[in-house]
Amino acid sequence: MNIEYRPLVAGDAGEYHALVNGVKDEGKYLFATLRFPREDTEKYLALHEASGSPIWGAFAEGALVGWADYNRGGFPEVAHTASLGMGVRDGFRGAGIGTALLERCVASAREAGIEKLELEVFGRNGAAYGLYRKLGFREEGRRARKRFFGGEYDDLVMMGLFLSEASV
Repeated sequence: MNIEYRPLVAGDAGEYHALVNGVKDEGKYLFATLRFPREDTEKYLALHEASGSPIWGAFAEGALVGWADYNRGGFPEVAHTASLGMGVRDGFRGAGIGTALLERCVASAREAGIEKLELEVFGRNGAAYGLYRKLGFREEGRRARKRFFGGEYDDLVMMGLFLSEASV
């Protein structure tokens, strides 16, 4: 499978919107399952483009199948940190796409002067947890039964990566 990796641009807004909402619709991986309007997705993409903080996309035969991005802390006291988000379309998971996206995201964050990337992952999402551990993220805390969805509770695991210590 030939995968192209590049920062998303305004013209990718429709595919990005559909991909994020598709992963949300699965109800297993992203914290919020509510869909965002396309206009909000376009604004989010434009904000990232303007700030020089790319949203990395993975394209298989021209179709967007994954993304990874970070959002820098909004106050001076936490501007050295950023929150990481990502997703990969069902059917493309387990093929190294997440690893490649995260490597690009880590490199971009390092270039932007970010010192620490942080993320939250559900305890039941063993594949994502393993990916983050593989890239050097460490568990920093756990919020037991943070989410109740589909009749089940799930822990929210907080993880962090100090970029000065990262091997990627």
